[in-house]
Amino acid sequence: MIYQNLKFWHNSRRFISLVVGMLYLITAFPAYAAFKPKDRKVASGQTRGGGSRGCSGKGGIPLTLLAPQTFIGKTASVRPTLTWYMSSPENVEFRLFEFESDIELKQIGKVKPIPAKVGINTLKLPADYPELKVGKTYLWQIEIDCGNEFIVKPAELTVINPPQSSLTKKFTSIPEKVDYYAANELWYEALEEALKAADNGQLGKTGSILVQELAQSEMLTGKETEIANIKQRIENLQKISSDKPGL
Repeated sequence: MIYQNLKFWHNSRRFISLVVGMLYLITAFPAYAAFKPKDRKVASGQTRGGGSRGCSGKGGIPLTLLAPQTFIGKTASVRPTLTWYMSSPENVEFRLFEFESDIELKQIGKVKPIPAKVGINTLKLPADYPELKVGKTYLWQIEIDCGNEFIVKPAELTVINPPQSSLTKKFTSIPEKVDYYAANELWYEALEEALKAADNGQLGKTGSILVQELAQSEMLTGKETEIANIKQRIENLQKISSDKPGL
């Protein structure tokens, strides 16, 4: 009887150890996002043609938008959070445009100056701008005044209706939210959630993996010079997603 009790206790301890070990693995290595969009509508030439440059004499990674650029990104938010990276402290300006046709743009709101900040920069569409409309496509851009030239980086997004499942979906963690948005191709929501788990000005683990996925999702399309610029952008995204992007 004593032997059986000891054996039972030994097996129980082994079982508890296994459970604790599994819980540790789950919490230490949570599931991360997989942004692999299938529906990639090619963006207009206005967003694919710009090279990756910074102000003359400035080293490091140039101004880089952390959003789809060769194809049109998606959001279900009427006030999405826009994100970009800068390796040097430069004041920038934000502009927003609505596509009235495939080639005609109408500016929305006024130009908004944004103070300099090194690292990850975010801007939730300000309250003094009108809400975005479902079904519409927009172009947002960040611009640097280098004195003798302007560096402009644009990206396009379209606003879609939120997935029906999002109305009843209950999330238990940030990684779960990020996975959900990434799986539904909602880039802007996925990155916004990922950054909530990161230090100010940093991507964090989940954000880094998302940006790696973004780099892999960009399409090599357009003329030879455009493809060269896209390749450089992909390289910049990969550097930004690393632990030490070369600040």
